[in-house]
Amino acid sequence: MPPISEYAGTAGALRAVVGLDVGGTSSTAGVLAPDGAVLAVVEGPGANFRSSPGVVVDHLRAVLAAAAAQADGRLDGRWQADALVAGIAGAGPAGRARAVALLHDALPGSGMPVPVAAEVVTDPVVAYAAGAPGPDGALLLAGTGAIALRVAGFAERARSDGLGWLLGDVGSGVWLALAGLRAAAAHLDGRGPATALTPAAAELAAAAGAAVTGDPRQDLVRLTDTRSPAQLGSFAREVTACAAVGDAVAAGIVAEGVAGLLRSLSAVADGAADVVLAGSVLTRPGPVRDGVLAGLRQPAHDLRVHDAAAPVVGALRLAADRAGWPLPDVAALTAAVGAARG
Repeated sequence: MPPISEYAGTAGALRAVVGLDVGGTSSTAGVLAPDGAVLAVVEGPGANFRSSPGVVVDHLRAVLAAAAAQADGRLDGRWQADALVAGIAGAGPAGRARAVALLHDALPGSGMPVPVAAEVVTDPVVAYAAGAPGPDGALLLAGTGAIALRVAGFAERARSDGLGWLLGDVGSGVWLALAGLRAAAAHLDGRGPATALTPAAAELAAAAGAAVTGDPRQDLVRLTDTRSPAQLGSFAREVTACAAVGDAVAAGIVAEGVAGLLRSLSAVADGAADVVLAGSVLTRPGPVRDGVLAGLRQPAHDLRVHDAAAPVVGALRLAADRAGWPLPDVAALTAAVGAARG
């Protein structure tokens, strides 16, 4: 980024901050004014440097350009970005250099005012900011993957799990799905008890075009050969649905996932008073959410629980914080973002 001094204090310019949520399937940019007005919200293709198809820097530049154009229309083109925060999937230590380079390369030519301050953060930090009442607390996220964070000053201080499906992500959608498919295979193979997950797995194989071998066990092998773990993650819904109607095997998988999520949180909570729940597995009604909430209500935890809003809400709150503005209220900003999208 160019030196901050080149862009600070533009004469006559109106102030705003920019928040970015950059994911694998979609990206969202928002522009926020100091009075809480949302000047732009634009959604576009995913721009994850690991998984999104196409030229991801072009995708991100297009989203930035559309958000800048919307804000220009509201402010007659006379505005400066006090801060920009981009939550980018994969921006942890292993991928941080690539995430920073993505933002650096996408800004030129986008029409977005060069921000006074720009920062790349991980998507779990954005998820925390999308629900937390303040800068210090904990996050428990279970979606495609699963992770727990201890956060201070809206920055990650400690983490547990988030290691991917091979090494962890216990309680995530992919973890639940793979456990359910393994249980179905064990039933078919005579190694495990009967479960409603078996016909559900057969339906998944048929829908994927994998039910062609004449042996349901080999159909499952073919299914897992032709689908990535993330693609198989949709089977998590069958696991939770079977658990909800009393299937003992599915209920056992859910209980193990809940216990794993609570262990991850306990490893980093470290006296936090507030915990944000994020990710589809934890924010949608179902037995995993119910189990986690029941665990968090135990006296040993004594945490105030908050659900995360849309990630762009978290990115905008972080940008406001980095600009030195008062921290926007989650509910008010969520409503303003929704109205701007509408």
